[in-house]
This record gives sequence, structure tokens and C-alpha cells, in this order.
Amino acid sequence: MGAISLYVSAPVCCFRRPYAREYLEAETVPPPTTVYGFLLSLVGEEERERYEGTRIAIAMLSQPAVSTVLRTAWRFKSKKHGPGLDQNRRPDYQELLTGLELAVWVTPGELEVRLRVAASSPGKIDRFGGLSLGESRDLVD
Repeated sequence: MGAISLYVSAPVCCFRRPYAREYLEAETVPPPTTVYGFLLSLVGEEERERYEGTRIAIAMLSQPAVSTVLRTAWRFKSKKHGPGLDQNRRPDYQELLTGLELAVWVTPGELEVRLRVAASSPGKIDRFGGLSLGESRDLVD
């Protein structure tokens, strides 16, 4: 069998730039490690090194819209106050992407076989939690 291709759609997601601090900027393309983690979650794999060396390709199918939201970030500045209270809370701006669509190809191998099983017989996959691309709140369709 050849490589498998997947269509992935995420209504809302965020791939934060590594050194963003006050203004949480987002990359418009998911990092390969994020896509790899998504694939592991899809097949119910908990050991992240299991398919090390698997080659994947990512193609953006749409240009996601970028929005800026104001959110509350929790910091621990004062031991006197509880989490998210007084000095331990502050506003941060964060960029969110909406309407992300991408294609992912996975080369033949063990992960590709498990992805085919997940697509043809989802009941055979033992996984938990929501399927997300990036942060846990960034669920895929």
C-alpha cells in the first residue's frame, strides 16, 4: 500500500510562536510536531517515540483567518492570593486562527497502517479525550 492522505479541518486553533510573551502571536501553519501529535492521538497511541522517523507532509488547503482575542492568563506572582486572583491574573492578547483546512500525507509504515484501521474501523481504536490539533481546546471536525 502507498501513503495515506487525511483531510483535517479545525474551526478554531492556535499555534503559538515559541517566544511570544505579552501578545501571543500564532503561526499560520501547524508545526510538524503538532501534526504528529494529532496523528498519535487519532490512533490512540500514548508513546510518542513509537513511530519516530515516520515521514509526513503537510499542505495548507486554505488560508485561515487571524483574529485577536483578549483572554485572562494566570500567573503566580503572589503566594498570598489564590490561582487567578488579584496579582495572579492579568489580561493577554492572543491570536486565534479560524477556518483551518489542511491535508496530511503519511508514508507507508506502522503508523500508516494504524491510520487506515482508524479510518475503516473506528471501533477498533482505543483512545480518550477530544481529538485536537494544538491546544486541547482546539478540536478538529
